[in-house]
Amino acid sequence: MKKKWSHAIFRVEIRKWGRIMLVNLILVLLSGVSLYAQNESSRQQRITAKYQNKTILEVLEDLKAKTGYTFVHKQNDISSEVKITETFTNATLDDVLKKVLTAHGYDYSIESKVIVIKKKPKAQESLTRDIITVKGRVVDEKGNPMPGVSVVINQTTRGVATDHRGNYDILVRTDDVLKFSFIGYKDATIPVEGKSTINLALEPTEETLEEVTVVAYGEQKRESVTGSITTVRPSSLKSSNSDLTASFVGRIPGMIGYLKGGKPGALTEAELNTQFSIRGITSFGNNANTAPLILMDGVEVSVLDLSRIDPEDIDSFSVLKDASATAMYGARGANGVILVSTKKGVEGSVYTAFRYEAIASMPTRKIDVVDPITYMKAYNEALQTRDPLAQPKYTADRIANTGSDRFPEWLYPANDWYDLLFKNVAINHHLGLSVRGGTKIMQYYASIGHNYDEGMLKTDRLNQFNVNIRNNTTSLRINMNIDMTPTAKLVINSNSTYDSYHGPLADVTAAYGLAFNANPVDYAAVYPADDTYVFPHIRYGYETINSKNPYASIQSGYVERSRFATTNRVEYIQNLSALLKGLEIRANVSLYKESYDSTPFQTVPYQYRLLDYNHQTGKHTLEQLLEGDKNLKVDPNNKVTIDETQLAGEFRLYYNGNWGNHSVSYTGLFNLSQFASSQGRSLFDAIKHRNMGLSMRLSYGFKERYYLEGSFGYNGSERFAKNNRFGFFPSVGISYVISKEPFMSGTSHWLSFLKLRGSYGKVGNDGIGTGSGIGENGRYVYLPNIGKDSQDHYIIKVSSINSIYPLVSDSRT
Repeated sequence: MKKKWSHAIFRVEIRKWGRIMLVNLILVLLSGVSLYAQNESSRQQRITAKYQNKTILEVLEDLKAKTGYTFVHKQNDISSEVKITETFTNATLDDVLKKVLTAHGYDYSIESKVIVIKKKPKAQESLTRDIITVKGRVVDEKGNPMPGVSVVINQTTRGVATDHRGNYDILVRTDDVLKFSFIGYKDATIPVEGKSTINLALEPTEETLEEVTVVAYGEQKRESVTGSITTVRPSSLKSSNSDLTASFVGRIPGMIGYLKGGKPGALTEAELNTQFSIRGITSFGNNANTAPLILMDGVEVSVLDLSRIDPEDIDSFSVLKDASATAMYGARGANGVILVSTKKGVEGSVYTAFRYEAIASMPTRKIDVVDPITYMKAYNEALQTRDPLAQPKYTADRIANTGSDRFPEWLYPANDWYDLLFKNVAINHHLGLSVRGGTKIMQYYASIGHNYDEGMLKTDRLNQFNVNIRNNTTSLRINMNIDMTPTAKLVINSNSTYDSYHGPLADVTAAYGLAFNANPVDYAAVYPADDTYVFPHIRYGYETINSKNPYASIQSGYVERSRFATTNRVEYIQNLSALLKGLEIRANVSLYKESYDSTPFQTVPYQYRLLDYNHQTGKHTLEQLLEGDKNLKVDPNNKVTIDETQLAGEFRLYYNGNWGNHSVSYTGLFNLSQFASSQGRSLFDAIKHRNMGLSMRLSYGFKERYYLEGSFGYNGSERFAKNNRFGFFPSVGISYVISKEPFMSGTSHWLSFLKLRGSYGKVGNDGIGTGSGIGENGRYVYLPNIGKDSQDHYIIKVSSINSIYPLVSDSRT
């Protein structure tokens, strides 16, 4: 009985223990399921974030705020050199951590609301570092291939560039990360993860480009700009025309432009095909300067130099349109300002790009004219309408024989002067080669370009020289950034352009007009030799010595012209953050030089009239109206040589400070410039032009929503009288970024940016009289009483000798 009872007790105890263990096991399993479910739920929460050049620690801080997870890792275990540029839209936590941590050599584990981060073991790294070849293709947002995209192994300088089809191949390790970058597009970072093919479509950085706007003497965030400034993407300025200004028409808001013609080879501003202004004409008067101020890499250049810039060399293109934006330029900003920055060197492997274009140019339409027979009938009708008794100029036989195959074409001419003068198509060639790269100490960008443009003029086969337009433009650009010390930098910009022009002596525009006004039937363009005039020269047809033969005008000579322009600038940048964070000084000096030469070569055309034609023998007789000269001669009086030099210097002081919700930026500068022309045709043209100025700008921002800015320019020009040489040009502007207000957060999906701004400013124009000599339209606008006598001597026209001295004193000051 005891054994049974004892046995029974033992069995009862076992059952109790079993129940306890079972309950505990169930509780553990339930808690594990609950914890797992909670973990899975948290890990599956969706994350939307955009990171631009952020460190891993900065990304983890943001994820902590978004998810509530705590990240644990060893101190100094996570590198601050790795930069993350990624955009996540509705991504899971695991997806984000894989790209942020796993792709850069880290493992992670999630325990409850804690994420533990560790470096990958070296043994694991060695297993994943097999060398493979990765191939792929890079396209833009429209699917077009992108040549020249930099494909670099992240955190190294080893890389390649895509070819003309956008293809690339590169040797990498299986755990490397590839970084794709191209100017004007967002950088993309993609882990290899053992893949042998990586294709990619880059996204344009329109928003990124607009985040920083080039302003007068500096840069500002887009939302802080209070003036009217338009930033143009360089890619939108590309066209088949070698003249950059031709692409302005209809593409830049606030800029009014029109094309005057299509003649290639403009070597002076008067010959430019494009005329443009910013917000219309702001200065009126004879010879007043209405062109905007153009600064290329901080150096003032002419409109002609702007037309020569290759769009491939442009990094940023901004147009300052209102007084608030241009006030710092003071007396030079009334017509608006165009700021062009060219590409700079970048640290990394050498990137080389080559471009060749062949462009066929042809008239968009031709003017329709009546045929010669209709012309003669209409001419006779016009004569008899005025005088019913008048004899018709063209007989019925003449009209019937004109253009007939039974007679030589020069006997009864039916001239299509347009077809005789012009070809149907012209082929132009554009070539460009650029090299970009650098090290941590020096970065460089160099480019060379060549444009060959030709006209559409025909040259007579008997002529000893070609009269068609041929213009060759060669440009060389070298930009270098040299980091001399961690706080000192030297920037060198050099650009040179050489134009060589060959074209007809006669104006092409005038020839075009003559082609539609010259008589088509009274004489041939040229006549064959008769028994008397067999000397080997071209016999141009005329009815009288005063007749107009467009063909003779074009074939009678040519002009050789050349232009050389060089712009050189050296800037020293010193960072003074050791004294005050955000403080910087800059000093630069620039030299611009231009030379122009024009030499005409001319012949005298032989003029002939048809006297007789024997229909039986086929012989004809010519009458010489003017004995010409086929030998080329140079007229020294029409030879032109011009040299111009501009020297400028500038000192700037920058400061940018931020604390809490406040931001302040300050720009102060002093500049001076001198311009000289060596034409030597008048005394006043040879006197140097000088300008000097002091400018400042102070900007304040609060909570990145409210901005206040004030600026001024205090500029002087020696073209004005002593007591009126300096002018004060102030401006003030405010802006309010409404879209950043908390109550606008719900509209971000359909309204990304909304800003109100207002500004007031005053600017001036010292180019109100740019002609030769003096007076209201001349060199010195404050000396209206000085002129020339009949012997071309300069005299002072005054009624009293006492009034001479103040005039002379002012003119020398």
